[in-house]
Amino acid sequence: MPATKQSKTNHIKRCKPLLGTYVEVSVLSENNNNNTLIDLSECVFSEIQRIENLMSFHDLDSELSYINREAYNYPCSISKDMEEVLLAALNLSKVTNGIYDISIAPSLVRNGILPDQSIDVDDRANWQDISIANGKISFKRKLLIDLGGIAKGYAVDRALCLVEDQVKNITVNAGGDLRIKEWSGESVGIKASDTKGSNSLIFVPMHQAALATSSNYYMDVNKSAIIDPFTKKELKDKKSISVFASSCMLADALTKVAFLDITLIPIFKPLGVKVISIDESGNVQDLCEALEHG
Repeated sequence: MPATKQSKTNHIKRCKPLLGTYVEVSVLSENNNNNTLIDLSECVFSEIQRIENLMSFHDLDSELSYINREAYNYPCSISKDMEEVLLAALNLSKVTNGIYDISIAPSLVRNGILPDQSIDVDDRANWQDISIANGKISFKRKLLIDLGGIAKGYAVDRALCLVEDQVKNITVNAGGDLRIKEWSGESVGIKASDTKGSNSLIFVPMHQAALATSSNYYMDVNKSAIIDPFTKKELKDKKSISVFASSCMLADALTKVAFLDITLIPIFKPLGVKVISIDESGNVQDLCEALEHG
């Protein structure tokens, strides 16, 4: 009787600097050799690089920089990727009554979080001054947009979806914004405050396919990346907010919403969103559960 052929499981893990952080790709397959897995991981890295080239505020040659320079002067044609991210961002602004606002970029420039591109802006401008129609974007007032709170998650989603059908499992982790194909039963480590040790991780189970985390632990006192769009003031709470969602783009954006106004999170409960907070002492709180029980 012939022996049953055993399938061999191959696994690789690779890392590259992208998106202003380190992107780690872990690929598991029973049908591909390591060389094929390396090629697939390169597809992931290339896709993330492509999205970064489109949506980077730091790159003066990016599509986003072109929009910031010209969209007040005339309607600018935009790529399908840019349109998808911008429409998602504006819809989130509408649902949260402006708590989520991609036009907060000038405050991030003043804080030294983003580079100064010497573009004049109207301090009255907000997300409602952004118009998208027929594949074009225009600004009603002079403003700057930054996609740092949503584009990283979109890049992770795009990259994973590009190759997931060809492998048994894949994880794409962009500095804590991550998505796992086969996520059920997995646990992930979330970095805790320095008071718990610089390399301390708190492990939590995955509740959805994607996870994103925003933290104020390591920001200088006057350089928080979390800005209230109404007061233009920084949020200086020493904590992290982690959001589990079906897509990394949604999780990425909702970490900022939860930081600014946690009472808005129940709006997203039908989407299966889960939100946890870790304070500077390492205490973990399920914010959805806390809101539900008052």
